[in-house]
Amino acid sequence: MNSDFNQEPGTRNFSQQFFSRLKPHFLIMKVSTPMFKSFEIPAKSCITIITSFVLMLALLTGSTGHAATPRRDPYAELKKRLQDDGFSAAQINSLFEPPPPLQYRLISKTLAIKESRLDYDQFLTPSSLAIARRNLVSFASTFDRAERLYGVDRSVIAAIILVETRFGGYTGGTPTLAILASYAVMNQPHHQERIWALLSPRDRKRWGREAFEKRLLQRSQWAYPEVCALLRLSETRGLRAMSLQGSVMGAFGWPQFLPSSLLRWGADGNGDGAVDLDQPEDAIFSAASYLQAHGWNDSGSRSEKEAVIFRYNKSTPYVRTVLAIADRLSSRE
Repeated sequence: MNSDFNQEPGTRNFSQQFFSRLKPHFLIMKVSTPMFKSFEIPAKSCITIITSFVLMLALLTGSTGHAATPRRDPYAELKKRLQDDGFSAAQINSLFEPPPPLQYRLISKTLAIKESRLDYDQFLTPSSLAIARRNLVSFASTFDRAERLYGVDRSVIAAIILVETRFGGYTGGTPTLAILASYAVMNQPHHQERIWALLSPRDRKRWGREAFEKRLLQRSQWAYPEVCALLRLSETRGLRAMSLQGSVMGAFGWPQFLPSSLLRWGADGNGDGAVDLDQPEDAIFSAASYLQAHGWNDSGSRSEKEAVIFRYNKSTPYVRTVLAIADRLSSRE
C-alpha cells in the first residue's frame, strides 16, 4: 500500500483513505454569474460518476469480462456452399483464416465505372508502343517459341500484355481473395444493402434497385467458381492466395488472368515446373495458350480475331485497341 495512505489514522479503512487523498485534486467549479457560488464536487461523488461512465463504456464495447455476443461470420454461407461442393473444412479454413476483409467500398466504386470513359487511346501513343517493342526484343526467343507452339502472332500477345499491365508495369494492388470472396457473397441481401448505401444518389438513380441487385447477383454467380479455383490452386500448386494482388475484378499477373484461367490455361514458359504470371516467359506463354484455346487463327478474318479477343476481355473498345496495337507493331509504325 502507498505510504501516504499508511499515514492516515488507523481507524480509517482503505476506501476512506483513498477518497480522502483524492479530494483535494478534484475540480472546484467556479461560476461567474451572481446566481451561483463556487462549489466543490466531493471526491467520492466524482469516483461514483467516473466509475459509472467507465462501466457504461465497457458495456457498449463488450469489454466487461463477460463474453461479448459473437460477430456473425460474413462468409458463413459461402463456406457452407464450398463444403457442400466437396472442399474440406481444412482447405476452406486455410483460405478464410483470418477472414479476408469485405471490400464493400471497392465494389461500390466498380459500379460507378463506365466503359465509355476508359481511355484506351493511351496505349496507342508512341511511348506505349515503345514499351511493347522493347519487350518484343528483350523476350524475342520466348515470343518465337510461343508462336511456334500456339500459332498466335507475337504482336497480338504483346498487345494484350501491354493493355493489361504495360508488361508488368502495374498489375494492381487489390487483394485477390478478398475481392473475389466479397463478390461471391453479393447474392445475400444484407451485403447488397451495404453496397447500395455507399452508392452516390446519381449512381443509384442510374442503376435503379432492380438492375443493381441483378448485377450483384450476376457477379456473385461469376465469382464463386473463381473462389473454388483459388482453393484448387492453393491445394494443387501451392499458390499463396492470401498474398495475391491484382485488379478490382480479381485478375492478376502480367496477363491479368482470373484464377480459373490460370488453372486451365496457365503455361510454364521458362521450364521451371511452375506457372508464375509475374514471370515474363510464363505470362507470354499463358496469354498465347488462352488465345489458342479460344480459337485464335492467324489466318482468320478480322471479325473472327475480334471474337477471340472478346473472350479475353468482353469490351469492344478493348478488342479494337488490341488489334490496332498489333497492327502497328507488325507494320513497325
